[in-house]
Amino acid sequence: MAVEYINSNYYNQVNEQVKVKSVSKTHVVSLSRLEKFIYLTLVSLIAFVSIYMLSLKYDAYQTNTQIAAVEGKIVHQQSVNGELNSEVMKQSSYERVYSKAKSYGLSLKNDNVKVVQNNVTK
Repeated sequence: MAVEYINSNYYNQVNEQVKVKSVSKTHVVSLSRLEKFIYLTLVSLIAFVSIYMLSLKYDAYQTNTQIAAVEGKIVHQQSVNGELNSEVMKQSSYERVYSKAKSYGLSLKNDNVKVVQNNVTK
């Protein structure tokens, strides 16, 4: 087994180096009233600005949800309008009008028929 040999002079040198280090005392500097006021004002300002930014983000979120809800209602109403429009086209077809007239006992006389143009704009 190998045993390490410790030089006693080396051990003494390390202890002396450790003892030579001295601790310097720190002096605590107190803040003046003006500096305390300035720091308090800055911290308060940062807090208020961050709260204001959060409220703006919340308002934007609410507005976006309302927009999405309105867009959903618009899409639904457009589909209802499309269904109603197709129902109008179905109800106003020539065959349906002719069958209703026949059921009421009316007859078609070409001399009494007038063609009317229906300008439907989409």
